Amino acid sequence: MLKQFLSYLLDSPFRKFIWKIWYNSLTSNLINMKITFLNYGYADLNSHAKLLELKDSEQNEVYCAQLYHHVASFIPLNGLDVLEVGCGRGGGSSYIQLYLNPQTMTGVDLSESNINFCQKQHISPHLNFCVGDAESLQFTDHSFDAVVNVESSHCYASIEKFFAEVFRILRPNGHFLFADFRPKAATNDIKKKLELSGFKILKSEVITENVIKAMDIENKRKIATITENVPKYLHTIATWFAGCQGTPIYEGFKNQDVEYFYYVLQK
Repeated sequence: MLKQFLSYLLDSPFRKFIWKIWYNSLTSNLINMKITFLNYGYADLNSHAKLLELKDSEQNEVYCAQLYHHVASFIPLNGLDVLEVGCGRGGGSSYIQLYLNPQTMTGVDLSESNINFCQKQHISPHLNFCVGDAESLQFTDHSFDAVVNVESSHCYASIEKFFAEVFRILRPNGHFLFADFRPKAATNDIKKKLELSGFKILKSEVITENVIKAMDIENKRKIATITENVPKYLHTIATWFAGCQGTPIYEGFKNQDVEYFYYVLQK
């Protein structure tokens, strides 16, 4: 049952349409909340490691921010033009802009509701948001020094088109900072498609255990947020989406049927 659900969620030909409906519905129910991240988070496996130091208003989403920090801080982004594809509610783009100091930071997302939220919530010089399709980005060739994509690509109808678009809009020697999850049997295919797209792999890492640890730490907070803010008829699907303990995606990670990977790539 779990494997069938995960297979449909990640491999359905209609997944792009399904995910867009879900994100728009979720955002409309969270419109008055300052939830700015929609990822599973990252926790250091060293119990003595310090958490990121964020503003007090941001600290409750620190594990989600740590995922972005782990993915985006491998190369210095200071002074660069950076694009995030699949920016969701903008927490990652805002974190990068505030703490990693790019020259410009742009976030695009297929969900109009997400972008409307981002434009109202995250107001900062050189930080911009717009509606955009990962498989047909409305930017000219060689527009950005770095592209970030975190926990979003599993929603796309064609990963090949997405990789081609990233390669097209990156400047020579630009970097692609990429993290997501897939059924373990499909991860080698992702690697092959990245290489066929022309990217050089500088670093690859499996971070499943770090993600599970963050999910465990965040479980109570996520359930409380869902219970208090999401209509009751959406509670089950919301807990699945949030990766709460006992849900298909959580069990997929725990059973090693699903793997969370991270790549640093260069054009």
